[in-house]
Amino acid sequence: MKNKIILLAMVAAVLGTSSCKKDLDQQPTDSFSENNAFVTLDDVQLGANAVYARYGAYANDMYASALISDEAKLGADNAGQGALTYRYQYNSDNTSGGDVIGAWGGYYSVIDQCNRLLPKIPTVTAAADQEPRRNVLKGQMLAMRAIAHFGLLQSYCKNYDAADARGVPVMLVSDPLAKPSRKSMGEVMAQIESDLSAAKALLPAVTFSDFRDTVMNKVNVAAYQARVALYKKDYDNAVTYATEVISSGIKPLATGAQFAAIWTDDVDDEVLFRVRYATSTAIGGLWTTTGGNVYIAPSDKLVSSYVSDDIRLSAYIGTNGAGNKYVRKFFSSSRGGRVVDLKACRTSEMYLIRAEANAKKASPDLAAASVDLNFLRSKRITGYTDQTFPSATSVIDATLQERYKELAFEGFRFWDLKRNNLSVERLSSDASAEWQTLSSGNYRFVLPIPNSELLANPNMVQNDNY
Repeated sequence: MKNKIILLAMVAAVLGTSSCKKDLDQQPTDSFSENNAFVTLDDVQLGANAVYARYGAYANDMYASALISDEAKLGADNAGQGALTYRYQYNSDNTSGGDVIGAWGGYYSVIDQCNRLLPKIPTVTAAADQEPRRNVLKGQMLAMRAIAHFGLLQSYCKNYDAADARGVPVMLVSDPLAKPSRKSMGEVMAQIESDLSAAKALLPAVTFSDFRDTVMNKVNVAAYQARVALYKKDYDNAVTYATEVISSGIKPLATGAQFAAIWTDDVDDEVLFRVRYATSTAIGGLWTTTGGNVYIAPSDKLVSSYVSDDIRLSAYIGTNGAGNKYVRKFFSSSRGGRVVDLKACRTSEMYLIRAEANAKKASPDLAAASVDLNFLRSKRITGYTDQTFPSATSVIDATLQERYKELAFEGFRFWDLKRNNLSVERLSSDASAEWQTLSSGNYRFVLPIPNSELLANPNMVQNDNY
C-alpha cells in the first residue's frame, strides 16, 4: 500500500506501452506477468520464501518500541539516528517519521505477497509427492497474513476496542489500485483470528525433530494466538494457547551458556519463529555499527533492572573499551559483526503471557501465575529463590517488569505500556526533562499513518493529532 503511487505510475506506463503496440496479436514469449510468475508449486515456495523475508518489517516495531519506551537511550556515538523518535517529535512524513511509519508499508508488503500466492496454491502444477505441500503453504500464508495484520493493529490503532472504527484496512486480495477504508478493530481482529485458526487446521503436527523456526507451523501459530489473545484481553484463551506451546515441549527454556548462545545464533533454543539473515545487518546494525559506534544504547533504567546474578545482563548488554554500554543482543554471530537473526517469538514470552493472563482473568489463578513467573526467573537468575505474591496486582506488576527484562529490544515494551495504560517514565540519566515522560493516553502511543498512504488513498483517515 505504501507504494501505491509508484504502482499507479507503473500501471500507466504499461497501459501506454500496450496502446503503442496494439497491432501485436500476442505477448512476446519471454514476457513476465502475474500469470506466469507462479506456474509450479516450487514457484509458490519461492514466493513464500519472500513472504518470510519481508517479515523483517518486524524490525521496525523492535526499533520503534525501544526508541519510544524506556528500553533505550541515545548512544555515545549518536549523530541523529533515531533522535526525533526518541524525543517524541515523529510525524507522518518520511523526514521525521521514518522510524515509526516504516512498518506500515512493510506489513502490507507481507500481506500483498500472501494475497498473490493464496489464489495460486490450488491451481499450480505439482508432482504427486508434492500435493501435501499445498495445504502447508496455504496454512503458512494465512498465518503470515494474520500476524502482519496484527502488527498493524497494534501499532496504528488505539488499545483494543472491537467497536472502534479506526482499525486498519483488511486486505484479502492483491490489488495495487485499491483504496480501502479502515475497518473496525473488531472486524480486523475477526480476520486475524480466522486466518490463524484456518492456518492451524491446515498445518501438520510437528515434533522436536521436524520443527523449523523459520516457517509457520502448528506450534508457533499457537504462540501468535496467545499473543493476540493477550492483546485482546481474552485471558482464558491466552492461557490455553500459551499452554499449548509450553506443553508441546518442543522449545523448552534454556539456561546458562545455552541461553547466551541464542543471541549469537549458535543455538536455536527457545526460538519459535525467526527471520534468518545470511549476511544482512538489518537488525544488528540498528544499534551499533560494524566499526563499534554505539548509536542506540540500553537505558540506564534497563541496565539497573538486572541483578548481578541475572544471565540476561551479560547476554543482552555489553560494555566497550570506552566504557559505553551497547546492545549485545544483536551484536555478532559466526557470520559476522551485526549479522544476526531477528527472533520474533520465543518460548519465554509464553510463560509471561500465561502468568499475566492467569492474574488478569475473571477468576485469577495467582498460584499458577506465580509458578510461571518463578520458573522463568529460576532459569535466568543464579541461585534464585521463589517469591510469594500476595495479590493479583503484585503478580501483574512483577510480570510486566519481567517482560521488560526478558523481552528487551524484541519489540514489546512500548506496546506493553500502551495496552496497560501506563506512562513511559525515563530516568534523568537517560533523557532530558522534556522527554522523560510520555503520559498514558498520549496520542503518540498510536503511531501515524504515512503521508504517502493518505496521498494515494482518499478513503484513508489519519490518526488523531498528526
